[in-house]
Amino acid sequence: MTLKPKILFFLDAFYLHFCLAYYLQSNLDADYYGIIDINSKPKVFFQNQSLVNFNKIWFFHDHIKKTEIKPDLDYLINFENRYGIDLWKLAINERFFYKHNRFYKFSKNEILSIIEQESKLFENILDEIKPDYLLMYDPPFHHQKLLLELCKSKDIQVLSICGTGIENKVILTANGGTFDLESNKLSTNSFISNSTVKKNTYDFAVEKYLKHRETKLVNKFQALWSYFLNFDSSDLNSNFMYYGRSKFKVFNDQIKLELKRRKNFNFLQNFSTLNPNLNIPFVYFPMNVDEEMNLLHYAPFYNNQIEVIRHIVKSIPIDYVLFVKEHVASKLRGWHEPDYYKEILEIPNVVLINPNFDNNILVQHSKLIFGIRGTTPLKALKYGKPSIIFGDQAFEILPSIFKVNSITSLPNLIVEALAHKVDPFEYEQYEELLQNRLIEFNMFEYEYQRDVNFFSGRINSNISISENRMSKFLKENKNSFSKLVDFHLKLITS
Repeated sequence: MTLKPKILFFLDAFYLHFCLAYYLQSNLDADYYGIIDINSKPKVFFQNQSLVNFNKIWFFHDHIKKTEIKPDLDYLINFENRYGIDLWKLAINERFFYKHNRFYKFSKNEILSIIEQESKLFENILDEIKPDYLLMYDPPFHHQKLLLELCKSKDIQVLSICGTGIENKVILTANGGTFDLESNKLSTNSFISNSTVKKNTYDFAVEKYLKHRETKLVNKFQALWSYFLNFDSSDLNSNFMYYGRSKFKVFNDQIKLELKRRKNFNFLQNFSTLNPNLNIPFVYFPMNVDEEMNLLHYAPFYNNQIEVIRHIVKSIPIDYVLFVKEHVASKLRGWHEPDYYKEILEIPNVVLINPNFDNNILVQHSKLIFGIRGTTPLKALKYGKPSIIFGDQAFEILPSIFKVNSITSLPNLIVEALAHKVDPFEYEQYEELLQNRLIEFNMFEYEYQRDVNFFSGRINSNISISENRMSKFLKENKNSFSKLVDFHLKLITS
C-alpha cells in the first residue's frame, strides 16, 4: 500500500482494540480514528489519554439522544434499500430492546429513533473519513453489527476478531458466521488419524474462563458498592443501555438474580438427570446461552430454544430419544426459570440432562448432534459423529455438517444425516483450510485480565481508569498481543 491507510477502530469497554491501536501505532504509519462506545467514568480516560494518537474520535452515545421526535421512516426505508441491511432483524435481536431487558421497555418509536440516529452517525463518519479498514471485535450488539454491515456494503475492508473453537486461535474476517470459506478449497491430502479424543486446549480454556467468571460474594459486593459510589445519573438518559436503571432498581435486581440463580439451579438438580441411559439410540441437543450473539446475531430465527427442541423431537425417527442439556455457562445468566425447564420436561420423548454431565460423553454415545450455534458440532467430527446446525457456522462447508435451510425439510435432513458416514479426516481438513489464517491469541485469558485490571469486583465496568494503569497493562500484555498485531500488519500492508 503506497498511501497512508486510514483505520477506523470500534472501541469499547472490552479495551481490546484500544490495546491493538496502541501496538499498531508504533509499527504502522496510518491515520487512526475511533468510535468509542463507553459509559461515563472510563470516558474520561479516552478524553485525556495520550497513549494512542487518534486523528479524530467520536463518542457514540453523545450522538444518540433520547427524543420524542418521530423517527424518519423514509430515511430508514432508503437506508435499508441502499445497503441491504435488515434493520428490524438487528433491532429485535438486540438484548436491550427486546425480551432480555429487566429495567426498561422500549417503544417501537424509541427503537427506530435510536437506529435512525446510529445509521446517520455511521454514514456521516464513513463519508467524512473514508476509511480503508474497520477494526473491531465480533459484534455482540446491534449497533456494532450495523456498523460492520454498513462498512461491508461500502466495500470497506473489515477485520473483525472472531473465535474459532480451535485451541487458543482467533481469525480476522468480515463474516463471523462463515469466515467466507469455500468447500471446494478443502484439502484432499491424507492425514494421520488420532483414534483417541482428549480434551483439547480450547476445552481447558473454556473451563478456566468459566471458573474465572464465577465471582465470589465479596467480588459482587465490591462491584455493587462501587456502582453506588460511582453512580452517574447522566448515563440514565445519555446511554440507552442504562435506561430505566436507578440505584435501588439495580440493587434489587442483583439480589433477585442471586436468589433466582440458586432457585433455578436447585430445580435443575432435582429434575434433570445425571445418569442418562447411554445404551439407547439418542440424538443430542446442547443448548446455547441466551442473550449471546451466537443466538441473537448468527441464528436470528432460531433463538427460541424450546421451539427448536420441539422441531427436533417432531422430526426424529420413532425409535430415537432426544437428549437436551443446558449449557453450564447459563449459570452466568442465572439459569432459566423452573417453568422454562418444566416446558422442556413436558415434551414427550425428551430427556433433560444435568448441565454438569460431561458433554464429551454425550457426543461420543449419540447418533447425531444438533446445534443452533456453537463448537460441539465441530468437536463431534473427532468422534465420527455427524451434526445438524441451524445458525451460520464456518464449518458448515464440511460434508458431515448438515445445515437447516427450511424447518419443513428437517425430518428428511435427519434421515440423511443419520445414514451419513463421517470421514475421519474432516476435522483435520477444516483445520488445514484455516491454517494460514489462524492467529494464536487467548481471548478468554485476555478477558479475565481485563476484568481484573479495569472492572471493580471483576464485574462493574463503569469505573475510572488511569493512564498509568492502562500503560502498565499494555506493557505486561505486549507479548500476548504480538502475533495478533503482526497478522493485522501483514493484512494492512500487503
